[in-house]
Amino acid sequence: MRKAALFTALAAAALFVGGTTTLAQAKTYTQHGSALANYNVNKYKTVKNKNMFVPRYAFKQSYSYIFQTAPTSISSTKGKKVTFKSNVFLPVTYNRSADWGNPQSEVLSKDGNTLYELITTSSQSTRGWIVRYNLGALRSKFGISTNHMDALRRATYDHSVGKMTSTDRAIMANVKIGPTFNTGHGQSLAMNPKNGQLWFIGKPVKAATNVQQVSKTSLKPVKKINFTLKSTVTMGSNLTFDKNGNAYFFTYSNGGWSPKGAVKIYKGKINSKSVKFHLVMQGLRYRPGTKPQSMAYNQKRNRLYFVSDSSISSVPVSKLGKLKPSQVEATNLNGQREFEGIQFTANGAGYLLVNKGAELMQTTSNNF
Repeated sequence: MRKAALFTALAAAALFVGGTTTLAQAKTYTQHGSALANYNVNKYKTVKNKNMFVPRYAFKQSYSYIFQTAPTSISSTKGKKVTFKSNVFLPVTYNRSADWGNPQSEVLSKDGNTLYELITTSSQSTRGWIVRYNLGALRSKFGISTNHMDALRRATYDHSVGKMTSTDRAIMANVKIGPTFNTGHGQSLAMNPKNGQLWFIGKPVKAATNVQQVSKTSLKPVKKINFTLKSTVTMGSNLTFDKNGNAYFFTYSNGGWSPKGAVKIYKGKINSKSVKFHLVMQGLRYRPGTKPQSMAYNQKRNRLYFVSDSSISSVPVSKLGKLKPSQVEATNLNGQREFEGIQFTANGAGYLLVNKGAELMQTTSNNF
């Protein structure tokens, strides 16, 4: 275990990291002590952002026929104006009906040509897998975003019924399917743009949790860091990174020393063998919606996004801790879809992952 050596190396950070073990080919580290920095609750405050809360609703399906060939759209009804238009109709069926029908999170490369989609076996499952799509090739060779928008769903459906064509096989050569593993909730898959690493948050058990690194080639976990934020704090199930490699997650307050329903923002670092976070001492007074679905970062605008169903709020990273109400942007949208996540390319194009059925919807302008 070499605990003494590791303790010496990390004493300055007041952390203690156990030695590695190999479990299912994933290196495991155990961090002892609290990974969350101490804070004075009396100094915590919230910015009184505009209340754009959208309550929980019954999700609507986007299609009457699964092989869609024409885009649909979702538009803002209140707040910052934005329109999302169908860009990629993602597969719903691969081995059996609707077995790919539970997408939980997405990671999109900065050029928009590679998509990682994390899918769980069911809506309440903590097991799933990652699918990597070469969107660049699928768009240019097979027109999945233009004149053959049904091609990708047809290829996976044909696989399920054992009737793949040569075109189907050529399409699926640009789709890599990873193995099944324990994903936790699954809605936290995120890429650190500083080093290109993929990470997700494992399922919290009481105050304990873990983060896991995923190989971009094998699409399975290769590293796991077990830790406890604090005995009274449970980590949220969303994650993102900014351009400098800082990690973020957010939770909704249950009340007490912070207003009930407020958005609490946490910032930190996920290192090679340890993690450390601190509470940003200013949150948002009003949350976007009932359920926190995802968190994202837009490098072009240097903003963090808090995603709930049909409601998205965002704040400038440079103003964290000193936000003014006017700096908090928020949008309510129509469509009654389930929002699973949003990603941004380097030029600021936003790609919203929605479900029922699964699809990527692109902003019609790059200023969201």
